[in-house]
Amino acid sequence: MKIREVVISTTDLGAAADFYRNVLELPVVVGSDHVTVEIGRSRLVSTRGENFAGAHHLAFGISPDDFELARKWLGRQVELIAANGSDVIEGPPGWDSRSVYFRGPDGIVLELIAREADAGVPASSGEVPRMLSISEVGIGVPDVQQAVGELAEAYGLDAFTPRLPAFTPVGDHDGLIILVDRERIWFPTDADLPARASVAVRIDAPKGGGTLALSEAARIDG
Repeated sequence: MKIREVVISTTDLGAAADFYRNVLELPVVVGSDHVTVEIGRSRLVSTRGENFAGAHHLAFGISPDDFELARKWLGRQVELIAANGSDVIEGPPGWDSRSVYFRGPDGIVLELIAREADAGVPASSGEVPRMLSISEVGIGVPDVQQAVGELAEAYGLDAFTPRLPAFTPVGDHDGLIILVDRERIWFPTDADLPARASVAVRIDAPKGGGTLALSEAARIDG
């Protein structure tokens, strides 16, 4: 599965444009009511919206050969979120990944993730790590396992590991929809619940399933 586009709301278009352009050094186009960010083969669109509770979560993929570069560079740009005394966070069993986490506009929980599945991707040639795609999008839902079944039926997507009652990724190393219970705090923060705000995700999947509403605010288009 590949994540082609994610659309979320923001309370401040100017702050969103500034963060992605000047902090993460990504290509940004500003419109009258939205900001578009190119992230490798993916696109993030932030639209103007009202205040909301909770936080969105996105992960951007990088080459494993860029991980140390990314960690040092990002540490100069933002404050990294640590867990168990370290800002280098290993993925769950079966992921073969390392990540660094940080916050962005509207408190969004962002992550740069280096997966060994991308070991063949060349390292960046400059001082800024190249972001390959939106690797993950997190969505809070009323019933995680029901949502897992709906994604399997609509798009032919399999559950990834770990499959837990309140946390199950769906997809593969190329792209994951992270389904969580609405009351589950985003790791590695100590208080951030999933955003109670709109999120729309456009994917390439094994089969086309049209539009699927996972909640009153979350939509998948495949």
